[in-house]
Amino acid sequence: MDDALSAIPKKRRAKKVAPPGPVRKALAAAWPWLWRGALWGLPFVAAVAGLGVFERKYYRENAVFEVRPEDIIVRGNSTVTRDFLLQTFGLSKPRNGFDLLESDIVERLRRQMPVLKQVQMTYTPGRTLELWVEERTPLARLPGEFPPLLVDDEGAVFRYQRKTDGYPVLSGFDLPDLLEPGARLPEGLHCMLRLIAAANRPEYRLPSSIRRVSLLGTEPEDGLRVTLADGRRVDVAWEGMGREREPSEGMLRRLRNVGTVLRSPVNAGKRHFNAMAKDFVAVSE
Repeated sequence: MDDALSAIPKKRRAKKVAPPGPVRKALAAAWPWLWRGALWGLPFVAAVAGLGVFERKYYRENAVFEVRPEDIIVRGNSTVTRDFLLQTFGLSKPRNGFDLLESDIVERLRRQMPVLKQVQMTYTPGRTLELWVEERTPLARLPGEFPPLLVDDEGAVFRYQRKTDGYPVLSGFDLPDLLEPGARLPEGLHCMLRLIAAANRPEYRLPSSIRRVSLLGTEPEDGLRVTLADGRRVDVAWEGMGREREPSEGMLRRLRNVGTVLRSPVNAGKRHFNAMAKDFVAVSE
């Protein structure tokens, strides 16, 4: 009996299988959703691809949205010609208007044409493109360049298309290295520009126009020498002149005093005037 029982093969033991890890569990749980998402996503991908084709065919390759140079409206330019603006604008040949909106045209104009103070562009699809510019107004010119470099009341450096002989010259200082169109005059020298701008106003205008403004020393606080068109010279200084950001009352007071003294018949023939003091102008020569 025992032999018969021993002849029966023993049941093979089952191998132990490790339980599934957290990654496998997560994948198993997410698999139905991933599959459904793929099925749902295929129409979405197809729709996006279709929109891309539609956008390219309808907007990018449609002649209705083509901008031709002759259809562009340019406003605000007085010294820069329309053709030169369009050449810099990159519109020497027809372009798609939507491509223009995605470009860096405005920044390119500002970078390549420092004479422009403001640039704005508007595009009406299917109709026209309008470019509005504001040119900088020269206030003075720098020596030693041909054609000369000019500066406006903000100290911006640029070249000008018209004659520049009538603008006052700034001198008496070393120009920064590589000063070129698009640069800025150092802040400490802006007192020269404020003086010239104030003297251009009717209430502070001098009997003769300013031809040159020079530093008397190595710093603006040392004073300025103003040379007038009639040859008379005025030395002037005021408090904080190299640091101020707006015309100060000290400067304006001295301009009023200088104007009064220059117009006085008593000082006819005098050539040198010292307006360093607050309320007194010394006359010599």
